[in-house]
Amino acid sequence: MKSVLHLISGGDVGGAKTHLYALMQGLQGRVQTKVICFIKDTFYRQGKELGLDIEVVEQRNRFDIGVMKEVSKKAREMHADILHCHGARANFNALFYKGDQVRVTTIHSDYLLDFKDNFIKDKIFTPLNSYALKKFDYYIAVTENFKNMLIDRGFPKDRIFVIYNGIDMYSQEDKVDPKSFYQRYGLEENGKFTFGIVARLDANKDQKTLVDAFYKSGLKGKARVLIAGDGPEGHRLKERVRDYGLEGDIFFLGGIQDPYSLYQAVDVNVLCSLSESFPYALLEGAKEKKAAIASRIGGIPEMIRPGQDGYLFDPGDDEALKDILVHCYENRDQVKEMGQSFHQRVEEKFSVTSMAKVHEEIYAEILRRGK
Repeated sequence: MKSVLHLISGGDVGGAKTHLYALMQGLQGRVQTKVICFIKDTFYRQGKELGLDIEVVEQRNRFDIGVMKEVSKKAREMHADILHCHGARANFNALFYKGDQVRVTTIHSDYLLDFKDNFIKDKIFTPLNSYALKKFDYYIAVTENFKNMLIDRGFPKDRIFVIYNGIDMYSQEDKVDPKSFYQRYGLEENGKFTFGIVARLDANKDQKTLVDAFYKSGLKGKARVLIAGDGPEGHRLKERVRDYGLEGDIFFLGGIQDPYSLYQAVDVNVLCSLSESFPYALLEGAKEKKAAIASRIGGIPEMIRPGQDGYLFDPGDDEALKDILVHCYENRDQVKEMGQSFHQRVEEKFSVTSMAKVHEEIYAEILRRGK
């Protein structure tokens, strides 16, 4: 049986976390795996609860490269064939790894944009990650779009594989019924058509475009928007909602631990990001049979068939989004049908079983080829 040691920061809360959890579970019985993270946080605790083989090799800071001696030791103990990294910190740390395993990294995002919300981190960590990426033997991109991005930036085409994110469509998720969910936030389950979005409140997720589009739509008093998430843009977004007089139509829920409760309670799942890979937020909504409205970026056009599973718009185009919001409001039966269609598509094309099977095949091909 092949043996793979995965490295990840451990501070991850988004798609990379969901991806790795799903992959570890899908690979059980196929590939021996262990996860090492460098921060003891929610990622580690939830991984333990899921029964994953996961450990912390704690770094004092990002430049504490001495920890890689311990990582090398654990790789020898498990007789690892492959070192598989996820994210900028793991990529950088791999530069100082002394083992002879084949080195692979998964490209979960456009690495030139990962630190754009923090000027200092962008100036330091983006160049470091760009340099570290060039040192890997192989790459796994989560979309064809990202594969093409890597090729355009000079990465070797024959060493890049594509594997779409996968989701477990049959697991039981932590969620409450819509009435209880609305009551939690002091809202009524009043039958209003509801748009929902679950995403960190930062510039890249661009909830501002959704707020602007809703204001222009004329749906004030007729529909509503639920925005779940925390982040640096929260204050500005709330000010914008107040300026538009939409406090009774757009509601900020803060960070939520049970996003499936929201997906179950809304009519349409929205994502307005300026940059994405193959977002789990849309796959999770599909699991609850919700059609999607999303920006036409990254791998999203590879996921959603416009008019069948949902609607796409160019990032930042609030006029186009406004028209889509109105269309959905006026065509509720069609929206429900698209939700069913999206659910079926994800079940057939983007399951965790499919993702794990392709990973196993790629690991075998990588070991066949060698460094």
